[in-house]
Amino acid sequence: MNILDYLDWRGDLTFAERPFNEVDNLIFSELAYAEMENIVPESFAFTVSLRTLCESYLALGYQSVLINDPLPLLQKAAVCERYRDVRVGGYLNRVDEGEQMQFAAMTFALGDGTLYAAFRGTDNTIVGWREDFNISFLPETPGQAEAAAYLNRLAAASTHPIRVGGHSKGGNFAVYAAAFCEEELNDNRRIVEVYSNDGPGFNSSVADSPRYKAILPKVKKIVPESSLIGLLLSSRAERRVIRSDAKGLLQHDPYTWSVVGDHFVAADGLSPESTFMDETLAGWIDSMDNEQKKAVVSAIFDSMEASGASTITEMNENKWLSYSAIGKALGALDKTTADNVTACLKKLFDAGKDVFREQWEKALQQNQKAISVKRN
Repeated sequence: MNILDYLDWRGDLTFAERPFNEVDNLIFSELAYAEMENIVPESFAFTVSLRTLCESYLALGYQSVLINDPLPLLQKAAVCERYRDVRVGGYLNRVDEGEQMQFAAMTFALGDGTLYAAFRGTDNTIVGWREDFNISFLPETPGQAEAAAYLNRLAAASTHPIRVGGHSKGGNFAVYAAAFCEEELNDNRRIVEVYSNDGPGFNSSVADSPRYKAILPKVKKIVPESSLIGLLLSSRAERRVIRSDAKGLLQHDPYTWSVVGDHFVAADGLSPESTFMDETLAGWIDSMDNEQKKAVVSAIFDSMEASGASTITEMNENKWLSYSAIGKALGALDKTTADNVTACLKKLFDAGKDVFREQWEKALQQNQKAISVKRN
């Protein structure tokens, strides 16, 4: 059972009849990937229902190239009693290559007197993926700053309690916005809960800050058992590990998360592969200072942008042209930057070997203990 099945099971019960739960949170985070230009206004008037949003979305011919296409969920939500009359407002979508920002947010008015502010995760744009990596060395990305400003505007426009959430980078934006919005918004307990659905963490300057630590009791971090994105960087939030019916990185897709009743199915823990990658990447990232991280990210994404593509899809459609441009761009790097990138990648491979050796030795020790117990 997944979020689509959940709507078949609970779709006839309104939020007044059955309160908001963690599965509803993931549904709103997935709906945040739907294009809403020329449908939902930027104001917080909440004049557009999900039913109207779906009709207009189809009429305008919007399509998604993402694996987690929001349309199947939008179509089902638009006809079930629990969701069809939920109102949407405050739609803001900004993609700025100059600022290296990909940001989108909207707010859902549930009809029970509460709001859910949803931040969109990484889309198909190269600048969107670049911003994900910028989080590793910047104390604040333009998207994070926009998220905090968005939450301030929402709070000023309404007196209702607010939940905040998102999937992937949207989860990072949600936690950042809740931590660094105007302090009065937290002091008067307007923010009820904060959801990070397999969202990455933060660099140490954010994770160690008093305001970030203060919001942690309200943060609900949910990751699938083979998570990678959700384990990146520092989080400090207690995480719930849940089951997914996919393998590896495909578990990042919200449609693969296992649901029973009104909650996710708990997993026994992170998979060995996820633990391995987490420790490998953590060791690699910790081995670099911010300037080295910036050099690596700039080298990678400057070369991608040199291909002339603005989206991952465009790069895939013109593979040879893209790869040729990337090769030339990397070849044109000055010796210091090129050496820095090479050294950082070598650290990644070395970290992977160290983690693999440690895990192998641990498994060997456990096996020897088991043999010893049997003999005795």
